Amino acid sequence: DYFPETTPNVNLSSQTYDSRQTPSGNGVYVSNCLFNSITSTINYGGALSCTSVSYLLVESSSFFTCNTSSQYGGAIYFKSGQRVLHKVCGYDCCTTYQEICSDGQFIYIYANSGKNHLDFSSISHCVNEIYYSRNTVRLEYGKICCPSVNFSMNKCCQRLFSCFPTEDLNSTTCSLVYSSFADNNASWYNHIFLWRSKTNYEIKSCNIIRNMQSSGSEGIIYTCGNLTIKDSCILENSVHCTFHTFDSNYPIILSSCTVD
Repeated sequence: DYFPETTPNVNLSSQTYDSRQTPSGNGVYVSNCLFNSITSTINYGGALSCTSVSYLLVESSSFFTCNTSSQYGGAIYFKSGQRVLHKVCGYDCCTTYQEICSDGQFIYIYANSGKNHLDFSSISHCVNEIYYSRNTVRLEYGKICCPSVNFSMNKCCQRLFSCFPTEDLNSTTCSLVYSSFADNNASWYNHIFLWRSKTNYEIKSCNIIRNMQSSGSEGIIYTCGNLTIKDSCILENSVHCTFHTFDSNYPIILSSCTVD
């Protein structure tokens, strides 16, 4: 459904893991697995680290209480080709890195191109109060699609959900649809960070409710590109401002939304 017809050379299926996995190869398929109570002290990615994979598909799998003392990816670190996370559950994951820029408390994804998807998934209660901690979810490059994601009760210093898609003004390269962002806390700055210009973003049929921000001025939704928000509820958020655009040449357009 997602990638060219090919047989994965690595299969992790129907298993429970209590140690970090580092698969590599052309295709890696993770299905119906539980990564539970894993602490990693080496490199990036507490439970799953992929730095040489062309296609990664993780589906129907859970990551509970996974962390790393390195800088990136409390549960998952991916820096390679294309990847899809489908029906994934993340709970209580973070990095414990003590220096500046502890990044990707649940996932840190750096795709080369193509698909960069997180769909029909739930990420909750990933809490990191370390100074300068950021990004519960960080998705970078490729075409980013996030349909039906529950993102709730997460906390870090700044920028909880960040998207850095490939630049393309001829299409929409970052889409958040039928998703819920609720009861999250970003001590500084913003909650949804859309940081790449010359890009079209869309937020459709989403609930963005009861999120908190104790300081900073960037608002709950910060964009550097064209942003359309449609058929969404943005209510009861305790933040400095709701919307923030980096460049007035890239407008934010609201259509059929409920906003307080």
